[in-house]
Amino acid sequence: MENENNMPAYKRPDPYRLEAFMPGTIQEICVKEGDKVKKGQKVLVLDAMKMDNELLAPVEGIVKKIHVEAGRSIPKRALLIEFAPAQ
Repeated sequence: MENENNMPAYKRPDPYRLEAFMPGTIQEICVKEGDKVKKGQKVLVLDAMKMDNELLAPVEGIVKKIHVEAGRSIPKRALLIEFAPAQ
């Protein structure tokens, strides 16, 4: 799929890994390991540049591992949550 500039569209390297799009502070984690999630469901809130950003599940599946804690600062591209396919 290409956009209007004939550039390939961005494709997430691994849809089962949610990474930070910018540095910030984890405000809230809305899921627990083992929870079933739907694609687009809010899984955590990242405060970045004085704005609360709701991060959504990129896939339908199960929360395999949460790699962050509320209140912690994280760098750009930090691994936040890993998902596994729904069974």
